[in-house]
Amino acid sequence: MKSVVKLATLIAAVRNVRMITLILLLLMIASCASIGHVSSPEFPQLVAKGVPKGDGEIHFFGQGEWHPNTRGFTPERDSFGILPTAVLPGVLVITSTSLLFEQWEDRAQRFDVVKRIPFLEISEVSLDSYGRNRRLVVRKKDLSFDTFSFTSAGGIFVESSKVEEAYQFLQNRFTASK
Repeated sequence: MKSVVKLATLIAAVRNVRMITLILLLLMIASCASIGHVSSPEFPQLVAKGVPKGDGEIHFFGQGEWHPNTRGFTPERDSFGILPTAVLPGVLVITSTSLLFEQWEDRAQRFDVVKRIPFLEISEVSLDSYGRNRRLVVRKKDLSFDTFSFTSAGGIFVESSKVEEAYQFLQNRFTASK
């Protein structure tokens, strides 16, 4: 009987080691996502080259995440943080007239805009929080949502204060235009 208990304990330990190894492997793969040259001295110029000429001055930019068709932390709250949301790594850019999300294109060695939301298409901007994390929630006039955040360390940490500053900038922008 004791040998059966020892065997069961050993099997449980092996399963735990496998799970921990899998989690660490997934974290390493996720942190290797091609965000581009965010630590390069040319990063600001590379980001600016991707911004359309008519979008005006860049007010905020940095490594970030885009959660397409997501309303803040709603999926995390609904699943108690167990189920991850679809998230794309890249660069979040806020200009005088639009919110953009860029991703690095390895072949062309540049950032490409993969999402552009002109301010004229935005009906509401809100700030969602979940613990220390912050996300910028954009509701468009077509009633759809997109969520964004600024991150650091390969997307591991959310830069909450930068997200809050961007939210204040957008709030002031929309309040002034009403």
